[in-house]
Formats: sequence, C-alpha cells, structure tokens
Amino acid sequence: MTRLALPLILASLAAPAFGQALVVLGENEGGRQILVDVTSLKASAPVFGLRDFTAMQVFVEMRNGAGRGSVERVRYSFDCPRRTMATLTYARTVNGKKSHDWVGADVAMKYDPVAPGTLVEQAMIYACNGGKLPKRPVVPATGTTDTPADGEEKDGDGS
Repeated sequence: MTRLALPLILASLAAPAFGQALVVLGENEGGRQILVDVTSLKASAPVFGLRDFTAMQVFVEMRNGAGRGSVERVRYSFDCPRRTMATLTYARTVNGKKSHDWVGADVAMKYDPVAPGTLVEQAMIYACNGGKLPKRPVVPATGTTDTPADGEEKDGDGS
C-alpha cells in the first residue's frame, strides 16, 4: 500500500498543478497581467526550525495581455504581517520554450520585502485578504518596475 502511495505523493509535490480557475487580479502599465489560481490559496502552518510564522501560499501566472511572449508560473509564500514573500516554485516559458524551472525552500531567511506597486504586491494583497478578488483588476500607477519585455531576463518576482 505504501509503495503505491509514495509515487503519487512525490508526483503531486514535484510539479505544480494549475487548475482552470485562473482569474485576472490586475496588470501593470505595460499590459503585463497577473492571474491567480483561486483554488490554490492556502495557509501554511509554521515549520519547526525553518519558518516560525504562518504563511499564505498561492499559485499565480504572469503573462502579457496579448498572450504571447513570456509566461511565468509561480508559487508564492507570503508573511502577511511583515509584507514579505518567498518564491517556492518558478517556471518560465518564452514563446513556447521553457527557460526556467526550479523549486525553492520555504525557510524564513528566503523571505524578502514585497515592492509596492508590483504584480507580486497584488498577489500578496489577494492572499493576505483571504482570497478576496478586486471588483476590477488593478492597474498600478505609472513608475512601477515590473514591466518585462518579451526578451528581458527579469524573472518576474517583483522584488
């Protein structure tokens, strides 16, 4: 029985599953959108020796409004009271070719401040408000920093 369960558990941890429940949270002035998988929001209890706070975790997808160029699929973990985040999984596809794919550890020292006015801040607000969607997708004021071009090297983490 455990032989059968172990491969299923490992398979579910290895590849993030994106449901069909992607909803637009907002976009930046360059037209880059952030979509959230509304079925993925969860609270993650403290992990002894690694992280001493409860984190809110969510899967998001960032892409151009036209649907071409780079698409980033990210699992974020947020420390809401401190307004910090860690990237737990990251996959980037540029024009249909995977260019990045990695998994990070959920440890307190990996949490960095979330920059105001970014797409990641929109994801943090969504997660820290318990999955409350804005009435209209948010378009930040001019001067934000997360407007990657199709060929840009930015990983889209908004920090």
